[in-house]
Amino acid sequence: MNNRIRLTIVFLLFLGLRTANAQQKLTLGQQQEDFNVFRTSMQEMHAGLNWFITQERFKVLYDSVYNSLSENTDTEQFYLKVRYCMAALKHGHDGVIMTNAEGGINFKMGSLPKSRKHLPFVLRFLDRKLYIVNNCSSNKAIPNGSQIVSINGKSVTELSNKFCDYIFANGRNTTYKYQVLGTYYQFQYLLQVLYPANNYELEIIPFGKKSKVKVSVQTELPQTIANAYKEQTGKDIGAWDTFIEYKQLDPKLKLGYLKFETFSSYRVEKDSVKFNMLFEKMFSQIKQDGIENLIVDIRNNEGGDDNWQIATSYFRAIPPDDKAGLSYVQSDKFTQLKYVEQTEQNKQLLMAFQYNPYALIDKLPDGRFKLKSEYTEHDTKGKPLMANAYKGNVFLLQNGLTFSAGFAFAGKMKYLIQKDNGYIKVIGEDNGDDMDAGVGSGGWSLNVALPNSKVKVTIPVTGGGTDKPYTIPHVNFLDYKVIPTIKDKLKGIDTEIEFVKKMISEK
Repeated sequence: MNNRIRLTIVFLLFLGLRTANAQQKLTLGQQQEDFNVFRTSMQEMHAGLNWFITQERFKVLYDSVYNSLSENTDTEQFYLKVRYCMAALKHGHDGVIMTNAEGGINFKMGSLPKSRKHLPFVLRFLDRKLYIVNNCSSNKAIPNGSQIVSINGKSVTELSNKFCDYIFANGRNTTYKYQVLGTYYQFQYLLQVLYPANNYELEIIPFGKKSKVKVSVQTELPQTIANAYKEQTGKDIGAWDTFIEYKQLDPKLKLGYLKFETFSSYRVEKDSVKFNMLFEKMFSQIKQDGIENLIVDIRNNEGGDDNWQIATSYFRAIPPDDKAGLSYVQSDKFTQLKYVEQTEQNKQLLMAFQYNPYALIDKLPDGRFKLKSEYTEHDTKGKPLMANAYKGNVFLLQNGLTFSAGFAFAGKMKYLIQKDNGYIKVIGEDNGDDMDAGVGSGGWSLNVALPNSKVKVTIPVTGGGTDKPYTIPHVNFLDYKVIPTIKDKLKGIDTEIEFVKKMISEK
């Protein structure tokens, strides 16, 4: 059980954003049956179902979408309605998968069906402005770094606001949504399915200019986009950088750089023991180098497993905390278990919920349901301080894609270091959490396969925090808002690292 209940890793999360150019038609009855299974599953299984949406709003929204179902509808259109309803709950660990989907050409472009044409750009949002980082279209007159102002007469702001309604994020968070729209080609996908076209008319501000110009862009297949990107950069469009690394940046400033772009051992060493040996080796080198100022880079760290706790214990010991972890569940009955995807890892848990749920949970006096303490001790028992622990100044870099185990690490790090009167500054933009909510879901998730459409919904069963969101005092978690400029992006300059260097030099 201890290895099961953990923060959801990025692979499960972004599988939930995959879709397809599916042409299967569903009858009205099939959609109604699937939607009822979906709705009931959410009401019984989803941790924190009503944290961010009232029971009344849930009913109005879900009734409205149910009443909009019509005869002979494409599976993809049904998928979009389910996705819209799920995103309205405002939980970042939710997911929706089309199991009969045509896959993408790689993980990063997984949202783009390989046989469908899309807007042929590599896009990034910088402070909510949309930029073309790489122009992979046949219109070579569009320079890299150009800002897109409107598409087919609709402003980027209008489009983004609509697209954000389909992106899962925690509470009031928006930075995560914009990062997902850009990094994982969700802007291109949603543009094509909600406003389909073979050609798009764009208003752009070319890089280095101030005036808007109109350009026409023909859509292209994902592989065509990938080929153009490789020709332009010499790199594969789906390639990842090094996930974990340490290097000495500036001996004069006694400055080191430590990168944690994931806390998932699977993505790095596929073995948690080897992964932890990497930590030990890096921190031994940090001590040997005499580092007094350490940049800890968790930008784009979308999560992982309990390795975030190991990483934290190389800075400060984690004291025991009976309130830590994700221990609350929504109810004591799961009536839709026959639609739940059973695995070797979860089948015993499912049997317990079916036949004897109180072997796993307790009902509290306030009416909430909580996992028994023996199933959450890996989160509550704490972690001792590691040998070669670092006690110097910490400059923590984060962005909107710092999610799940990434923001758990950030929050625990800042709290423990400040409590110990140490020095830590958080630099970048708000991470992928809603730090003021005081609640969060994740950990143990279940996949519910809807019987007719085969759409699969990923539901976080466990959650934690206060009983009601936004009851804790507001805290400015971010110390310095630093957003990369498109000019720095094009030149390969790391804006945040340069900011830290300047901070240290001026101290």
